[in-house]
Amino acid sequence: MFESVPVADLLRQITVHDFAADPVHEGGASRIDAIKALDRLECVVQAARLDQIAALRRERRVLMPLGTGDPSLSVIGEVAMARNISPGAAGTQFGLAMGLQRLPLVFGLFRDGIIGEAVARAVVRESESLSVDDFVILDAEIAPRLPGLTHVRAAQATRRAVIGIDAEAAHARAASNRADCRVTLCPEPDGVAVLRVRGPAEQMVAVHDTLDAWARGLRSSGDERTSGQIMVATLVERATGVVHADSIDVEIGLVMDAATMLGAGDEPVDLAGYGPLSPDVADDLIARAHRASVRRLLTDPVDGTLLARDPRRRRFDGPLATHIRSRDRRCRQPGCDCKIRDLDHVIPYELGGPTAERNGQGLCTRSHTIKHQPGWIVEVDGRASMWTTPTGHQYRSTSPPLLGHLRQ
Repeated sequence: MFESVPVADLLRQITVHDFAADPVHEGGASRIDAIKALDRLECVVQAARLDQIAALRRERRVLMPLGTGDPSLSVIGEVAMARNISPGAAGTQFGLAMGLQRLPLVFGLFRDGIIGEAVARAVVRESESLSVDDFVILDAEIAPRLPGLTHVRAAQATRRAVIGIDAEAAHARAASNRADCRVTLCPEPDGVAVLRVRGPAEQMVAVHDTLDAWARGLRSSGDERTSGQIMVATLVERATGVVHADSIDVEIGLVMDAATMLGAGDEPVDLAGYGPLSPDVADDLIARAHRASVRRLLTDPVDGTLLARDPRRRRFDGPLATHIRSRDRRCRQPGCDCKIRDLDHVIPYELGGPTAERNGQGLCTRSHTIKHQPGWIVEVDGRASMWTTPTGHQYRSTSPPLLGHLRQ
């Protein structure tokens, strides 16, 4: 059903159109053919990128002997900055590249555009628990079954095959996955955010069913809120211990310019840890805060950053730590938008770097580790930092203007 198609032929399918065809009777068939060709061409390009990632890792292992650093982490950091993506996203690409090296037949299908990235990723993800020898068995068994499968069905087929090959490893993998619990916050437009919770399936189902039953009960008793509004409010109330969801006792940071603070401006206001809000939403938030402590942070009228502090201490803590987190908002590694986990001295404290605003930056845990790998150099460049990778490529990192733009 599927066969390998040279890249040149795919390009011809995309660029050659039968302009003499009647668009009514032709019904867009040539455009569908072009879309299919583009889809296969995209797989060819993605596979070539994965080949380059795997090759870079092999080369870096030679340059970084055992005990001198982590070549995989170094490659992830370099790919992240080259593609302007987070280390987490680059790590996902790296994992796919290395996983497909162990499954050459599956990789061949992806390289030829016969299966898409989602299917390839599903096979790699479901086979992580196998030993090296077992990958050969899985590759031969699963590859012929993949053409035409969706990523969900490919994952299910791979899971069955993995259990058949090594049931004990599959059990160990399930135990490890069930222990990998996390809660993440994902901002959405207009003052809304999504809280994602990952945990054992039966616990997540129990939480959802409890909230749903409570909401249906209140709705049947005359509560005019939607089921979704009741479920969210109930979750907030039970998680925080407050009586009403609108009265959470926390400190929130609202970043605004002077005109907006005085009620004479209409620039967006930033909620620390979330992003831009309209001034009206911010006013409503302040009015409903009750016991919450609302800290309003003024921006520099020239470049939009916060004013500096220079306390003499070893650790970034207290007001200085709050200042750097509010200033940077997200990880300062170029291309990374992950949540700040560590406050880092750009110039290490041991080398004389001051514990000061200009020498501090917020980093996610992975970026902080990458920064200290062999061959990586990070230097202060005015109010910015300059990252130099082991290959000599340079990337400049600046604090984002807190209100989203520079004044002209």
